[in-house]
Amino acid sequence: MGRTDFTIISTADWDSPIQTNKQYVSKELAKLNYRILYIESLGIRKLKINKSDIKRVFKRFINNIFFIKRKSKNIWVLSPLLIPGATNKKIIFINRILFNINLFISMRLLNFKNDYLWTYNPLTLLYLNIKRFKTSIYHAVDAIEHQPFMPKELIKIQEIKLSKDVDKIFATSKNIFKKLQVHNQNISYYGNVCDFDHFSKSLSINVDEIPNDIKSIENPIVGFIGSISEYKINFKLIYEVANNLKRINFVFIGPIDETIIPMKIKKLNSLKNIHFLGYREYKDLPYYCSYFDIGWLPIVQNDYTNSMFPIKFFEYLAAGLPVVSTKMESLNEFKQFTEMHDDIKNHSNSIIKVLADTENNIKERLNLARNNTYQKRTIKMLKELNL
Repeated sequence: MGRTDFTIISTADWDSPIQTNKQYVSKELAKLNYRILYIESLGIRKLKINKSDIKRVFKRFINNIFFIKRKSKNIWVLSPLLIPGATNKKIIFINRILFNINLFISMRLLNFKNDYLWTYNPLTLLYLNIKRFKTSIYHAVDAIEHQPFMPKELIKIQEIKLSKDVDKIFATSKNIFKKLQVHNQNISYYGNVCDFDHFSKSLSINVDEIPNDIKSIENPIVGFIGSISEYKINFKLIYEVANNLKRINFVFIGPIDETIIPMKIKKLNSLKNIHFLGYREYKDLPYYCSYFDIGWLPIVQNDYTNSMFPIKFFEYLAAGLPVVSTKMESLNEFKQFTEMHDDIKNHSNSIIKVLADTENNIKERLNLARNNTYQKRTIKMLKELNL
């Protein structure tokens, strides 16, 4: 049997600080000996004049000089140089030409076949004729039209068109499933999962191995890992809960979005029991989880998060941690594994309750996480594609 090639159109760069479905799925497919051409973000949102965006543009320019980068035995990364945030028809047309030239040369150089297109980008049809591939998949992982600075109406229109045209849709939340099912009946729901082997390392880490920056903070610790953005986490709830529970420390690990008004972070920092440690590399996250007592999901309610399945849920469980969260529809089927409250009083009480017995149900938490891994989910998806 000959080799099979996957062209993956991502909405994130390969080395993005927060690794998500796009990178994980690519790695799992590569482990199964499929060849992957990973296409980095095509620049859906409008460019902002700040340090991170300028850095990204410069990095993309440098990456484009090298054109294609080999990341592992079966993974190559393409960084197409396009005009970001394009909504004008003429600029979209120019981007389409540039993209197809990039893709054509890359596939010829790598001798890639038009086997499987696996896209995360709802604007894919603006860049590519997907019918050139034998099979096309849309992996709908987020309601990205509700993220800041996104061309909301354009995404809505194009996502409907894409959903109708692809051969298969995988959705990571039930709300996304319901939204897209009306356009394509060949759709399956697979929630977000975890890298169990990586995060379960937390259970065997010695005290001497724990980083000093968190070891200097007294337990109990309620910990959050992920990007710190206003459209994702509830700043008001964080402040009020931490203010209520002054003897408990609340630790945040992850990059802070530059669009957040500085006064909001300053207000949180005014509480001595709130600690922002900043971004930490993926390989180090189990060491921090090992010092947490609770994995926290203080998610804000909005159109984006209502269609979100938090990746950190199963990662916390894999680290053996109990989970306290705000109410999330995607987690309703796991109510026995998480305390979910939106009001300050009940949310605070849940933290106190869970801290009283963090070892309760630890075997069940680990078993659930062990059964929800990228490896197992990818194999199930491939079976649906008859692979």
